[in-house]
Amino acid sequence: MTYAAFAIGLLTAFSCFAQGQTATKMEFEVASVKLVDPPMGPHAVGLRINHGLARLEGATLRQIIVQAYLVQRVRVLGGPGWYDIDQYDVTARAQNPDATPPQILQMLQTLLEDRFKLAVHRETRAQTHYELVIGKDGSKLQEAKPDETTAFQQGDAGQLLFQRNPLATLVNYIANVLDAPVDDRTGLKGFYNYKLEWSLEPGAGNQPVDRLDVIMQAIAKLGLKLESQKLPTEVLIVDHAERPSAN
Repeated sequence: MTYAAFAIGLLTAFSCFAQGQTATKMEFEVASVKLVDPPMGPHAVGLRINHGLARLEGATLRQIIVQAYLVQRVRVLGGPGWYDIDQYDVTARAQNPDATPPQILQMLQTLLEDRFKLAVHRETRAQTHYELVIGKDGSKLQEAKPDETTAFQQGDAGQLLFQRNPLATLVNYIANVLDAPVDDRTGLKGFYNYKLEWSLEPGAGNQPVDRLDVIMQAIAKLGLKLESQKLPTEVLIVDHAERPSAN
């Protein structure tokens, strides 16, 4: 399954999962969870699915939760200190090679319950909330060609290059940088090529940068902007988790 097809499947399934409407409990036929030692260091983590085989490489527990419950990292709260430190390689296979993305996510939730003894609940809290919207002069995003591959890389001088990515990738990246919830309100549903030119490194005199200002300037070049307000925001609270048992 391609990244694009999987992304569309996740977006289709999101509303069901966001409301907690899951079907009968499902589980993988076989699953392996291995501690990465030494750890790989911070890096982007994505769930890969191919004919019922699901893989995560070097994922922290919080990153696995993000993938399984379709939530932004900043909306996962609580949990033990190690859930942002320890990294795991997860390889799991569904009995049905044609299992759908929503079914795979249900199985991943079951794996978290069985192997990490994970217990979570949802709450609504008032938080500063950002919405990504189109600027007054319109979007300047370049729509990707169907035959282009999906890629993300860091270029020279702090450039971030996105190739054939949905805006969900940008939204999640901004949420992580701001450590605050961000929603896509642009209405743009395609796949795009774009780059961000910014630097979050300390400036003269080692003064920290204003991250919001840096992001606002960068996305303005794409014809986008952020609007903020205090809103009730649904978050996922980790009530309990344990380091996994050996395979």
